[in-house]
Amino acid sequence: MIFGHIGIKVLDMEKSLKFYESVLSANLLKDYHYPECRLVFLDVGGTVIELIGMKTNTQKTAGPIEHIAFKVDDLGEKIQLLNDLGIPYTRPREVGTARIVFFDGPNNEKFEFVAKI
Repeated sequence: MIFGHIGIKVLDMEKSLKFYESVLSANLLKDYHYPECRLVFLDVGGTVIELIGMKTNTQKTAGPIEHIAFKVDDLGEKIQLLNDLGIPYTRPREVGTARIVFFDGPNNEKFEFVAKI
């Protein structure tokens, strides 16, 4: 078995694409337009994320995924990026040998940046 991707429902595809590209440095892999939905596949640090834009995605509800974490080399740099973009985040804290922050995406996704101490 090989890992495929993580699928995330989105409320506004353009807003979501801008967020994923500017905050997570996502690269577009595929963009499918169908009458009932739009599916966009992104490479985010070697992980494939599928953004699912359905005409019925109208509520912000928490999904079954608790959060998606990305390892970063410089947490301070990522915190500055979040500040520059006006994206709120949790107070940085240390957990074991890592320093972490959490922040929300435009569709109520929860993300974590993790840096080794």
